[in-house]
Amino acid sequence: MSAVDFFFTIEEPALGELKDKGSKFRAYLFPVKSEESFKSQLNFIKEQEPNARHHCWAFILGEEADFHKSNDDGEPRNTAGAPILRTLVSSGLTNLACVVVRYFGGTKLGVPGLIAAYGGSAELAVENSRKVKEVISQRLTLSTTYEHMALVERMIKTYGADVVAREQRETVTYTLTIRRSLFGEATDYVKKNHHITIHADK
Repeated sequence: MSAVDFFFTIEEPALGELKDKGSKFRAYLFPVKSEESFKSQLNFIKEQEPNARHHCWAFILGEEADFHKSNDDGEPRNTAGAPILRTLVSSGLTNLACVVVRYFGGTKLGVPGLIAAYGGSAELAVENSRKVKEVISQRLTLSTTYEHMALVERMIKTYGADVVAREQRETVTYTLTIRRSLFGEATDYVKKNHHITIHADK
């Protein structure tokens, strides 16, 4: 397991625009959590920009930024989606997507011009975005008796765990999230205490 327990993404959508030889390129940069949510946003942008000749895009997903796709949407191969993706990769961000729409201005830009325009508009959107650090956490469910709740509360405070849920019945069941780099240490603490029971996550 990686020791890194955080990644950077963007907090909210951002725009980037540029013009070249009459063509207008508008880059929509936005956070995404899944390919499905990206497709939904892509369709929305197409509805908002129905007269654009091209809707080219790229996205990166995953805590390790290890899943990505791109599309040229009718532009010459690797002149649109690929430079957009390169811009996203070089930003060091993940869980984000960029759709660049193009309004043709009547003059062909050629391969170098297209690469510069699509990559450049995406870069402007990245520059205009607000970056945010996301901490990677793991879930832990455990239970204890009422008289030993203080042991769990101490563990929560020591390891900075967040309480997702607390259910009080015959025993008290906690659902916690703990920063990944501290998860092993926190579970070791629990395992050493026979008054606390760990439950497998479903």
